[in-house]
Amino acid sequence: MPLGGAKMSLYTTGEAAKICNVTVRTIQYYDKEGIIHPSEISVGGRRLYSEEDINNLKKVCMIKSLGVSLAGIKEIMKDEEGEKVIQVFLEEQEKEIAENIDNLTEQVKRIRVVRDSIKESGFLPVNSNEDIEELMEEKKNIKKLRLFLLAVGIPVSIMEWTGIIYWIMSGNPKLFLVFLPIIIILSVFVFVIYYGRTKFLCPHCHTLFKPRVVEYIFANHTLKLRKLTCTSCGHKGMCIEKYSID
Repeated sequence: MPLGGAKMSLYTTGEAAKICNVTVRTIQYYDKEGIIHPSEISVGGRRLYSEEDINNLKKVCMIKSLGVSLAGIKEIMKDEEGEKVIQVFLEEQEKEIAENIDNLTEQVKRIRVVRDSIKESGFLPVNSNEDIEELMEEKKNIKKLRLFLLAVGIPVSIMEWTGIIYWIMSGNPKLFLVFLPIIIILSVFVFVIYYGRTKFLCPHCHTLFKPRVVEYIFANHTLKLRKLTCTSCGHKGMCIEKYSID
């Protein structure tokens, strides 16, 4: 309960701490560092804070929450144009935080690329930052290649199934036969592009190799893995797809 009747209200250190949602030690530390001093000290030696002191304490807590150091807060509280100082500081702080976010986002991407590569291959595929850069670039390229595959593959599938369904429904294969040359040409085109721009990493000897066309076509596979025979060590198993235009 604030002290003082008709006079201005005064608050003890404990009351001030409760109002500002901080600890008593924090209030005492601010006093010790010369950031906020009590307006009065009672006969018994208790520090008493006025309404203005409380407002200043709240301001200090608010500024601190924005990342300003106590030394900076001390100077701001002394400055007659403290608000302008805060504004300039916050603008700089915002730029710095945005930069940190960009850097951390990039770091997360790098971590994911390396983590996924270890998960896929079973070993650490990089030894330097340059290797990570290459890995990230490769991931972008393989993603573009797969998007290209989808962009061409979906229309091809639509034509194929439209022709087949029409043939079944009407008994007339004419539409399917019209689509067939287009389907074949586009399918061969996609295969040549995709096969030409991918190689596979053997998990046994860590060699990057190009499989034989027939084996490549008929091999069991997932989106990122294909069961192949390594041309280097002869190991047969699931190999990791890699982007390569060599």
